[in-house]
Amino acid sequence: MTVTTSNCPNCGGEIRFLWPGAVQTTCPYCRSILVRTDIDLRRVGEVSTVPPSTSRIRIGARGSYRGRAFTVVGRIVYEYERGRWSEWHLGFADGASGWLSDAQAEYAVSFLVPDHGPLPASDQLRAGTELERNGGRYQVSTVTRAHYVAVEGELPFEYWDGSDSVFVDLRAPDGRFSTIDFSDEQPLLYDGEVVGWDDLHLTGLAAEDDEVTRVQGTVGFNCPKCGSAIALRDPDNTVNVACESCGTVVDATSGAARILQEYLGKVRVKPLIPLGTFGTLHGHKWQVIGFQQRTMRAEGHDYSWREYLLRNPEQGYRYLTEYDGHWSDVAPLRGVPEKSGVLEMTYAGETFKHFQTATSRTSFVLGEFPWQVRLGDEVEGMDYVSPPRMLSREDADGEQTWSVGEYVTGDAVWRAFGLPGEPPKPKGVFANQPNPKKAGLRWIRTAFVLSALLLVGGCLARVSSAGRTVTEERFGYIPGGPAGGAVASSEFTLDGRTSNVEVEIRTNLDNGWGYFDLALIDAEHGTAKEVGREVSYYHGMDEGESWSEGSEHESVTIPEVPPGRYFLRIGVEAQQPMGYTVTVKRDVPDVIAFLVVFVLLAIPWIIAEVGPYSFEVARWAESDHPKTSSSDDDDD
Repeated sequence: MTVTTSNCPNCGGEIRFLWPGAVQTTCPYCRSILVRTDIDLRRVGEVSTVPPSTSRIRIGARGSYRGRAFTVVGRIVYEYERGRWSEWHLGFADGASGWLSDAQAEYAVSFLVPDHGPLPASDQLRAGTELERNGGRYQVSTVTRAHYVAVEGELPFEYWDGSDSVFVDLRAPDGRFSTIDFSDEQPLLYDGEVVGWDDLHLTGLAAEDDEVTRVQGTVGFNCPKCGSAIALRDPDNTVNVACESCGTVVDATSGAARILQEYLGKVRVKPLIPLGTFGTLHGHKWQVIGFQQRTMRAEGHDYSWREYLLRNPEQGYRYLTEYDGHWSDVAPLRGVPEKSGVLEMTYAGETFKHFQTATSRTSFVLGEFPWQVRLGDEVEGMDYVSPPRMLSREDADGEQTWSVGEYVTGDAVWRAFGLPGEPPKPKGVFANQPNPKKAGLRWIRTAFVLSALLLVGGCLARVSSAGRTVTEERFGYIPGGPAGGAVASSEFTLDGRTSNVEVEIRTNLDNGWGYFDLALIDAEHGTAKEVGREVSYYHGMDEGESWSEGSEHESVTIPEVPPGRYFLRIGVEAQQPMGYTVTVKRDVPDVIAFLVVFVLLAIPWIIAEVGPYSFEVARWAESDHPKTSSSDDDDD
């Protein structure tokens, strides 16, 4: 980037322009605000004191965004109810102008959209409002009323004063980010995306230990209530701090250390991770700077969990939450989830089921927070789970925030923060706790399915290849006829291995019955296997409705018949004359045996399913959607 120089019209100091498109800059010597014209610099005012920042970003720092090199050339500081944030002006090597929003170490790069078309009025936008634009869905995440504090360095426009303005931030599911700036009569639109610190590849930063307090002299002070020393660990961003000795909430935005709220409760909660402790998560060093207990009430009982606020100067903030020994590692989302069903949300391709909606209150607080925290603060929260992850939405003070947590073991937390002893043992089942009883279940299911398929295949092969007809003969019967209706079939041969024989009898009975005495006789040895079957068939009309009972045919299976020559002796007793056909089949498949084997194969699978299902029942018992019957879906 070409650096041009000029001189300050007020003090004569050298002015170096880092970005050729700069319209306004500030003199580093006399703090004059200078506007560049075609021929010279014009002094238009004097910049107010620029609040120091503990951010390592400085004017002159270099970086790249999506492969485009930039230099940090300017800065506008805004202040709102919960603190301050910086808009760093980026001068790109290709001449473009962009902005890096630095709000409590959460970063977004955006660019002015010149022809954005009509935009809704600020009073039409609320947290959660959805807008369709750029071919995608955006959701309002925050509506912030802020005022200008100071400027420094180079800007692409004249800006050295300002009144209260409304800024509306929008987020899309894929991390795209927009800001509607209502500071002018015609609102301005900036499009970009939320980025991580590592995505910016920044160099030329302030040294890590070069922290400057936002309010000089307030790195530490004494608690105005109990006199205990309070040392701020995040002086640039801390809005209020709860004294670790007496719990009094103190204003940390000025040197006055004003009491905001006294702690009058008798019960104190001791953090399992002491404030100030450093630990390593995801390859970065984090410090515990704040602790609060939140409590919700359901069915007459209070349920409390603990939240530890972690801070890394570059990576921002994240949390560890703990409930009955169950821990989750929680980070803010860059985008917003999409609703994918009545009770489902989808984020990054993963579907989460609604677990619970509840209002919680802050029941105890210690340490520092970059936002206002008071005992009794209430937040409406919605949780969606896809173990081991949980999506959470919180609505408070016109702001809607999403975060994603991942279940971690107490042992992992203890190792990360080098804590002595052992973590408390978890009790019960937590919302996003992985189901340990599902370990190996997938293999058991696979083994069962494969075994069942083999069994069915074997059954089908058996049916298709067996049950062949050996002989079939037709006979007649007349009551009172010769030999009492007894007849003998022709001889037939049963070959192959010892197996069963099925005898099927088909009659032309009509509203009558017949009883058949069957004897399968070995023609060579004279031995017999005797069985009997009754065939009965009745039908008629009753009050205009037809009815029937029984069947005109019947069958009987004779087991374990060796090969050889046989014939059937058939004795008949019946009420009416009839004709009947006797069919002999060899080696008929026994479906019952296949069913028995199938049930035996299913028993281990059924037993294996019981444990995981019981775990899921216990999980969802604490939700808004308890499992009440076997028809409820398993979340596998």
